[in-house]
Amino acid sequence: MSSERIPDFIPLKRLPKNGVIGVFAPSSPVEFDKLERGVKYLESLGYRVETTPSCYASDAYLSGSGQMRAKDLMYLLENPNIDAVFSTRGGFGSILMLPFLDFEKIKSARKMIVGFSDVTALQWAIWKKTGLMSISGGMVGTDMSNIPIDQQFEHYFWKLIETGLVDIPLQSYEKASIEKEGFSLPGTVSVAAMLLGSEYFPDTAKSILILEDVYEPRHKMEAYLQQFKLAGVYKNASAVILGEFSPAPKEEYPEIPEMKTVFLRAFEGFKNPVVDQFDYGHIPGKISLPVGARLSVSLGVQSSLKSRHSIFSR
Repeated sequence: MSSERIPDFIPLKRLPKNGVIGVFAPSSPVEFDKLERGVKYLESLGYRVETTPSCYASDAYLSGSGQMRAKDLMYLLENPNIDAVFSTRGGFGSILMLPFLDFEKIKSARKMIVGFSDVTALQWAIWKKTGLMSISGGMVGTDMSNIPIDQQFEHYFWKLIETGLVDIPLQSYEKASIEKEGFSLPGTVSVAAMLLGSEYFPDTAKSILILEDVYEPRHKMEAYLQQFKLAGVYKNASAVILGEFSPAPKEEYPEIPEMKTVFLRAFEGFKNPVVDQFDYGHIPGKISLPVGARLSVSLGVQSSLKSRHSIFSR
């Protein structure tokens, strides 16, 4: 996991005021009323929105075949009239798109791709293959369809979209001042684990891993985190930040350990900072984050996660 260097910085193109946002469905089908509410929200802010066929497709738990969804994404990236690409929702299925993508064209387009949860597979693969950043954050058919929109989500989302910068306070009990730098790898643990062993899993050396998950039984969550440990994912990371791990509706064992115990076992022997209680996850007030941006983790009297430079320029 530590043989590759960090890819060269490639600035993303900005989403201009009143720009055009292309929307596609990378994973599971979206509820049409939620899609409509999300589109109206974006339009109320002055953006124009173009949806693609995958937004209206349904094949069991997929919003169309992997090839179809990849075609929609490539259309939006290659279309000069589209300024940025937003996702409808997560669920399952973005991993099926990967063999059908043209990563050189994705790299050339330099457009912002925004998604969350299952879209981790797509975003981590793009980072690995191209060094191009993306946004792990709010989606049209979920966060943007909520009435009312969560204020914390809205604040951090648009701050990142408009400035390309991150400046977020962290909860830390460190007394000594510690600062670590690295590139950000936010994502959903169970989805990222699907990429392990493939050509799409990124090198995590010098990374700041920002992890979350939802509704996974405790023993499976521990298995994913231990799988990362066995694969050397944490070994040369600069820091780990733990977001929200929403509990499963039903556990398979009558007694389960606390998540704190699961984390202690997973990160035993890890020499760099591990920070928890971060508002990144399947929660209304999720903080949106860049994938692949250079960030610093500062711990001490004033703890924070900050950008080294904008994702749009140095």
